[in-house]
Amino acid sequence: MFEDSSDFHDYYRTRQGRHVAMRLRRTVGDFWSRAPNACNVAIGYPPPVLRTEERPPVLSFTLMRLGPRPWPPKGPNRSALVNGRSLPLQNVQLDRLLLVHALEFDPSPSRLLDECWRVLDGAGRLLVMVPNRNGLWARAEKTPFGHGRPFSRGQLRKLLADHGFKPVRAQTALFMPPAALGLFLRFGPQIERIGSNWSPGIGGVLVVEAEKNLYAPAGKTSRVKSRASVAAGKLAPRPSGSISASFMAEGVEGS
Repeated sequence: MFEDSSDFHDYYRTRQGRHVAMRLRRTVGDFWSRAPNACNVAIGYPPPVLRTEERPPVLSFTLMRLGPRPWPPKGPNRSALVNGRSLPLQNVQLDRLLLVHALEFDPSPSRLLDECWRVLDGAGRLLVMVPNRNGLWARAEKTPFGHGRPFSRGQLRKLLADHGFKPVRAQTALFMPPAALGLFLRFGPQIERIGSNWSPGIGGVLVVEAEKNLYAPAGKTSRVKSRASVAAGKLAPRPSGSISASFMAEGVEGS
């Protein structure tokens, strides 16, 4: 279960899934860069946490193992199927990068983070969402968060630091029980508010924002370069929104 994009799609169409998506979108909040030429990308299985009205638009990169999932459902396609170990991007290309349903499923999270380090601009930010090892949702196998590798806050901070990122903000989300239905969902906002104030450590999803350490060796010593990554290895000039423009114009869907 949750080995294909259709599994995630079906879950997020349920009543509980819609509530989860709403909470995660609010957690992302003001993370995206609003600069006119900003390049914002989400990797993993991003559609549930993205807003179609974001400006500049966010690009959705689905990991290859999941299979394609066009997004948004209406209008020009802004999605692509990618290899997490060889992202189809130049160096220092992105302003903001979100990992959701990505790091916990990757058999080599170190290589994925090295790629994130490579493509982020020097002033760029990374936001990572993973199942919280100390939360109830990591044991809920009927949800995406009950699969893959959960993390504690300390484990995620160390992993990010080891690969060239300095964590600057950490929080948790999803405080209602994973089996919650009916009345629990109705009072979801109140439960989330109480949980974040009184028991932040038990939230089901761990969210950490990090900035790029420009002098870290990540992406240079620990990453096994693929041919595609080497081809994109020359430093690119500061992006001018060309990625977003090309995706919007061509409606890219494949890998």
